[in-house]
Amino acid sequence: MLGFFRKDDSVKVVDRVWMTSSAKYAACAAMLKANPNCIFVAWFEDTAATLKNILGNDAPVFLAHEITPAQIRFKLVIMTEHYPLMQREQEFFKRMQLNNVPVLSALDEPMFMQFGGERTVELLKKLGIEEDEILGHGMISSSIRKVQKKISDSVKNEQKAASKRDWFALNFKVF
Repeated sequence: MLGFFRKDDSVKVVDRVWMTSSAKYAACAAMLKANPNCIFVAWFEDTAATLKNILGNDAPVFLAHEITPAQIRFKLVIMTEHYPLMQREQEFFKRMQLNNVPVLSALDEPMFMQFGGERTVELLKKLGIEEDEILGHGMISSSIRKVQKKISDSVKNEQKAASKRDWFALNFKVF
């Protein structure tokens, strides 16, 4: 019946995007300082290592495949990046019993670079947007979902990787 009454059971994602990864990581440090009850969850080992290096080795940074629902109970969970495949991301959110998940991204990350991130950065600079300003809007989230769908449609046999760059090199060769 035209899908009017179809229930969308996906977990709501609140996207926050910076121009650069360094600005995103600086924001993570500010978030932790403002709320010591938050924890950061990364999909890739290199992201977790970079964030621990910035925040300190005892910082609350976890890998998604190593964390349990008990570890995040009563915590503010902040995802430090998107997983390229939305289905895997949504399965994790549901398994962790999360809703309204903030996901932090940067336009210089491989997922964005595959789809014109450098042009977007140039445009934002021309508009006078500062590197440390947060971008967030439903249209941005919608665009990220479309990118994840495009990636999902082209990846037949996913190969795991320790970094986003390696993941894209192994699984999504566009250019």
